[in-house]
Amino acid sequence: MAALIWRATASIIRASAAEVTDSGRDRPARPHLQVWAIAGPSIIAGSSEPMVALVDAWAVGHLPSPVYLAAIAVGAGLFSYMFWAFGFLRMGTTGLIAQATGRRDMGEAAAIFTRAVTLGLAIGLVIVATGPVIFHLGLLAYAPPETVEAPLTRYFDIRLFGAPFTLMLYAVTGYLLGRGQARRSLVVQLVLNISNAALNLILVVGLDMGVAGVALGTLIATLLAFGCGVYFVRHDFDTGALKAALLDSATWAPQAIGKLFSLSGLLLLRTLILLTSLLIITRQAAALGEAALAATQIMNTFMMLMSLGLDGFAFASEALAGAAAGARDRKLFSFWVRTGFLWSAIAALLYAGFYLAFGDTIVALLTDLPSVRAAMEPLIPLLALMPILGFAAYQFDGIYVGLTAAGGMLATIIAGGIVFALSVGPLSDRYGLVGLWGAFGLFLVVRGLGQALLYPRLAARVGSRG
Repeated sequence: MAALIWRATASIIRASAAEVTDSGRDRPARPHLQVWAIAGPSIIAGSSEPMVALVDAWAVGHLPSPVYLAAIAVGAGLFSYMFWAFGFLRMGTTGLIAQATGRRDMGEAAAIFTRAVTLGLAIGLVIVATGPVIFHLGLLAYAPPETVEAPLTRYFDIRLFGAPFTLMLYAVTGYLLGRGQARRSLVVQLVLNISNAALNLILVVGLDMGVAGVALGTLIATLLAFGCGVYFVRHDFDTGALKAALLDSATWAPQAIGKLFSLSGLLLLRTLILLTSLLIITRQAAALGEAALAATQIMNTFMMLMSLGLDGFAFASEALAGAAAGARDRKLFSFWVRTGFLWSAIAALLYAGFYLAFGDTIVALLTDLPSVRAAMEPLIPLLALMPILGFAAYQFDGIYVGLTAAGGMLATIIAGGIVFALSVGPLSDRYGLVGLWGAFGLFLVVRGLGQALLYPRLAARVGSRG
């Protein structure tokens, strides 16, 4: 499977390279620096988020029972499911803003941003209002052990009130990435994650608030990050420009709203399939016991670290390839696809080597519970293979977002979801946690190969300036 992914990647790079002239006329100046100008800050920002999860795991993992770490696993998974389901507020905004930037249409950019933030606020308020129902459905979906329910309830009740700000922050981040302002996005994420980690240490370790301290720290950090993001957006638009966009009837024209909801709906379905797969993993792990569920939380953290790091190069493709698509420059678009894939492949190899060399050591630092460490031990080799299996899927996601090709993303993730659903039961029955996560590896492989097959057709739609 890994060999198939690498061969498909090499094919994409060769095909893209063929469209770029050897003379360099179509090459942007210092292209690798341009990629890293976006990817570097994005990787730092993305990698800081699982670092917070590692701090949480360390603080809670040294409490006297695995119940508390299991509660964080279920609670964090539930909120991830809710919030990531609306990841289109980030992805859709990035693609549309990148294309508007390529057209140099800042009026449209203001309208896109206004629509996305307003939608995030509305969805967040609905989540708060329906919190008890969501929690009940979460218990049914995850089916955690009864011992986990009390701390899980405390965690959920506090974090719920951050929903509107989390979703509006998605729109802010999408705008900054679409504009190629990765450094500002980095500052926003660092405010979120550093303050979150610091608050969690103070509240959990210092004030002994347990899982409630983790939730409260996350809530306060989200408020701080949203305020920081709004401050940066105002560098591009003053209050008057945003107010004008809010009151402009063109912002809320049926055609504009229809485009947003059409794109959002496809991205929502795509994200729901991904999150349902992760939910199944958590549910299956819960059936194996508290130690397996706690190990799954640690595995989720490692996977998040990998995915958010690889997403740095995907974000670069969203902005750079998306702007080229907006300018209808096919050769430039192909060039950015090639460059992004090159760096994503290098990053995958680095992640694989790091996990293989230091995975066991990091697990030992995270928890001193023998049962959890024993459950993680056989997962380390598979963890090291995950970047190789998955980097193409992550990189194609960035390209597809830049093209606003949500339909292609949905079709390929459906294929991956079907393979996952058919394989997860037999593999987990035979191999336990290793089989459970092995099925997710197959999910990533199918996604990447499916996107590679659809890519030439999508790339052909990008116009050319001649």
